[in-house]
Amino acid sequence: MPDRPYTPDDIFEFRWIEHPRLTSSGDRVAYVVSEADRQKVDYRSHIYVRRLAAGAEVFQATAGEKDSSPEWAPDGRRLAYVGKRGPFSQIFVLDSQAGDTRQVSSVKFGATGPKWSPDGTRIAFLGTVVGHPEGVVEDPRPPEGGDDAPPRSPVARVADGLDYKFDGRGYFDGRRSHLFVVLAAGGEAVQVTTGRWSVDSFDWSPDGTRLVVAGNAEPDSDLSLVSALYVVPAAGGNLEKICGDLFLQAPAWSPKGDLIAFAASRPEAGLYQKIWVVEPTGGTPRCLSEPHDVCVGDQCITDTRAGHDFELIWAPSGDRVFFQAGLPGKTELWSCGLDGGLRSEVGGERQIFAWDYRSGVFAYCASDPKTPGELHVQDGSGEQRLTDLNPWMAGRDLAFPERLEFMADDGLSLEGWLLKPPGFDPARKWPLVMEIHGGPHGEYGWTFFHEFQILAGRGFLVFYINPRGSAGYGEAFQKAVVKDWGGKDFGDLMQALDQLIERTGFVDESRLGVGGGSYGGFMTNWIVGHTDRFAAAVSMRSICDFVSDHPASDIAPWADLEFGPIHWDDPETQWNMSPLKYVENVHTPLLLTHGEMDLRCPIYQAEEFFGALRMLRREVELVRFPDESHDVSRSGRPDRRVERLRRIAGWFEKYLLKPAGTPVARAAAAAPARRSQSQT
Repeated sequence: MPDRPYTPDDIFEFRWIEHPRLTSSGDRVAYVVSEADRQKVDYRSHIYVRRLAAGAEVFQATAGEKDSSPEWAPDGRRLAYVGKRGPFSQIFVLDSQAGDTRQVSSVKFGATGPKWSPDGTRIAFLGTVVGHPEGVVEDPRPPEGGDDAPPRSPVARVADGLDYKFDGRGYFDGRRSHLFVVLAAGGEAVQVTTGRWSVDSFDWSPDGTRLVVAGNAEPDSDLSLVSALYVVPAAGGNLEKICGDLFLQAPAWSPKGDLIAFAASRPEAGLYQKIWVVEPTGGTPRCLSEPHDVCVGDQCITDTRAGHDFELIWAPSGDRVFFQAGLPGKTELWSCGLDGGLRSEVGGERQIFAWDYRSGVFAYCASDPKTPGELHVQDGSGEQRLTDLNPWMAGRDLAFPERLEFMADDGLSLEGWLLKPPGFDPARKWPLVMEIHGGPHGEYGWTFFHEFQILAGRGFLVFYINPRGSAGYGEAFQKAVVKDWGGKDFGDLMQALDQLIERTGFVDESRLGVGGGSYGGFMTNWIVGHTDRFAAAVSMRSICDFVSDHPASDIAPWADLEFGPIHWDDPETQWNMSPLKYVENVHTPLLLTHGEMDLRCPIYQAEEFFGALRMLRREVELVRFPDESHDVSRSGRPDRRVERLRRIAGWFEKYLLKPAGTPVARAAAAAPARRSQSQT
């Protein structure tokens, strides 16, 4: 029987899987496995290949330290992939028959995202180049540390638009991602797009003469979230705009060449994404999934992976499009017909976070409460699980989630989960930590969450729900918090907690904790300014002041949709939603954690809240993680992820792990305050 709890140091034990790719015949699959390197305090990743037959041999196809993004040529013999050699990644081609590997890109600031032309003679990819020379004053000296070292920081960065930075990528320094095409045998790559904008995603036409690209090459593109589709000759030439004024991604050209599918939301708050098609010559796009209240994409939140991979794949017949569908607490694979009919293709209580489809076979990576991700395949004969990447987890105490339903005060149904610690005894009173997800348009679900397992292993009940604003429960539910953060969503959380306490009888109300990241960090800051019922709180990568955050975030146009534009002569709406306004009400001991290179919620947000609380002589601590982005919990340097988890668990232990009835730092259990309608 397992007798060991999960620990922060398990970061160095996990193996993570991503990016499965099937050959065109569907008989072999390539995928990426990554892990943390304890000695180098970094990550390494390799590409593996195996046949789908049961018991088939698995072999490591690449030998680099950081190889990713495998893509099979149509012949199923050659494999293009991204490999890091020196400071930047480039495109390589492995020929399994010839037994050789060659580098086919040499873009100054790196390349990624290879896609084979339909005839297998060329590869299109995204390369990072200086698209806006006026945006940087470069340091002319050679890199410090030799040719393999990254370039020196520039003399100056110049911004005259909002699109000069992006969280996780840092400051662009005038650089943009543009489309290149190169012969698969190697040679000089042709840069197909240029300018002061970036290509986000692309696809080949079936005849290989053109490519469709998603991006925004229009004037003042930095002031808007909308993007467009353009068609461009594969040999280079003028862009032809065929569709715009939508927040769109992942164009996929149909096998017949008559349509281009893409995922998009209208430029409205909530960004509820659906399936669309447009003709390659342009015209009015048509929303195929319009009649259905199903959100396209994977919005499940976990701390084992950064980002949400997304793509669309056509059926060979050209009459259906396959996609990920966000459902209550899970992500499945669905398809949409040209007549708008939807159906589930691969289901289950889990998160399917990466996938491929070829010749009637689905290959997909799925996480559930027991594993951060394994490779599965499904065809007409059923489903097989092909990997067991983390057998060591069988020796850990797993807290399996119990699903619960709650009722908001207006009759809305809410879904949540409860983890119980090892040795749980319902006759005892237990401390509880309520966790709040980010977004707010993400969702918790049937997936593995390392942080939650650590807290359960330390003796806490871990409670988490999807309040209104979460994805997966329909468009109205997802948009219900627009311009009202801290309103009904706050009520949902408090009412669900009240109902849990009343139903179970084993929650110690004097030892309640609350925590969350991003939007969950905002909500944690909001909660401790509106109720004293929690004995400890942890706010991660948070927001405290919307007036200052709104124009400084890397997604300022999104904030315009979510909160409405700031009226600078009277920024009342944003200020009323700002936890900083209520900082004098905070008496809960608060830990703030933040990455110093967070460009989504800049670190001064944590500094403001910390500074105000310290000046008020409240119990507060700020833990800063140098060089880390908004995704420190998912893709930060391994030792920093370990330290972050250690600090979170330690803070809750300090204030909550005391015998039931022991006085805590301050009086608990004041009723939650409510914001008046005038504050919305």
